[in-house]
Amino acid sequence: MTGRPIKPGETKIWRHVSKTVSPRRRPKGKGSAKPLPTREDFANMLRIPAAESAPEKPLPKTLDVNQDKRVRRGRIEIDAKIDLHDMTREMARSALHRAIMRASNRNKQCLLVVTGKGLRGDGVLRRNFPNWIAEPTVRPLIASYAPAHIKHGGTGAWYVFLKR
Repeated sequence: MTGRPIKPGETKIWRHVSKTVSPRRRPKGKGSAKPLPTREDFANMLRIPAAESAPEKPLPKTLDVNQDKRVRRGRIEIDAKIDLHDMTREMARSALHRAIMRASNRNKQCLLVVTGKGLRGDGVLRRNFPNWIAEPTVRPLIASYAPAHIKHGGTGAWYVFLKR
């Protein structure tokens, strides 16, 4: 309610509407409804349990602000590309590691890795990609990674930025 008095023309409408409305019924069996959550409840919801801590030293998603802008705008110069379609999980993992090592040895800076989206956007290769590049054999070679721009494959591809 706004707290203003009802005008004479509105009283007729108000009486008509008030006859059609009935009070809300309370559920039977329980005396009262659940209390509304407090600020403390929301704070506890946002806390991460100790058992689910993040892995040590994860790879950064992006290097810097300028590179992030270039990624979002699709202005990345791709030095090498590998397509992991039609490979099994183990074949794709070893092919990815070989491609990263080869690109690093040839002083490449950006590797485009096409994993594909998979069925319903949750493919095995796409899901395992972050774990594969975090493995100790290739992790020292990688500076960061980011999802590819739509013109380079969108959510079915990744940019891997190699250290110099």
